[in-house]
Amino acid sequence: MDGLEGFEFFQIILEKPSSRLRLPDKFTMVLLHGGKPQEAVKLREAGHGRRLWDVKVVLDADGHMYLGSGWEQFARAHDLRLGYFLEFSYDGDAVLTVKVFDVNMCRRHYKHDNGASSGSSSDGDNESKNSSVGDSGSNDGGAGDNGTNNSSMVEMEVENGPTSQFSAMLRKCNLGKKQEQYLNVPVDFQLAHAYAERSKVELRMRGKSWPVHLKHNPKTSGRPRASFRYGWHQFCVDNSLGEGDTCFFRAIRQGSGGGDDHLLKVEVRKPDGSFLV
Repeated sequence: MDGLEGFEFFQIILEKPSSRLRLPDKFTMVLLHGGKPQEAVKLREAGHGRRLWDVKVVLDADGHMYLGSGWEQFARAHDLRLGYFLEFSYDGDAVLTVKVFDVNMCRRHYKHDNGASSGSSSDGDNESKNSSVGDSGSNDGGAGDNGTNNSSMVEMEVENGPTSQFSAMLRKCNLGKKQEQYLNVPVDFQLAHAYAERSKVELRMRGKSWPVHLKHNPKTSGRPRASFRYGWHQFCVDNSLGEGDTCFFRAIRQGSGGGDDHLLKVEVRKPDGSFLV
């Protein structure tokens, strides 16, 4: 299609990869402009042009376009997970080239067998091994008095698994008055990490640490609810977080010790697509 070659956009996996992925409305309008709706595309991992994945394109009643049948197979083969960043480039002839970046902002490269993606990473999947937090001891994180320097902390390992991470796009309720700020923790995550028995967590970001207390709300339909409360405001202020920022939380294991705190590594993506560094 004329004028589409080189069109680029990105998507962040904010939910568990499902049977479909919504495409940006602007890209949808370009595809639909002056022509027949696109019925299918082919996905190709950047750098490996021989393997093409046939994916149906679905248009719903509200005019939103999705990658449908075939997307789930592509996501499974490339082990797409919560917080992964996908960069798409439309190459023309109904082909979308995809680059995959993990939660550590590192490009994933996949091993291929007879031209097919195996879903294993040659260098991008090391996020679960020997990941260290706060090893530089620098003060460039911008934390205030409540931020603790972690230069002397033991090496951390990032946990891996479907309930080891979650993400949240910040809204007004997360950034209100100091005494009213809160952030709900997804039920599956808090159940997996026994939040009902914990009173606080520790957020770690850019070499700094913030203690945050958990508020336990009454059970709804038998399911407990917990949210970040006291200390969450300070974390937002010290890192200049605003509405529309997306926070990625991932559980990390401490090399020694233990206690009531649950350690979470945090990364923040701004609305313009850049990460806080």
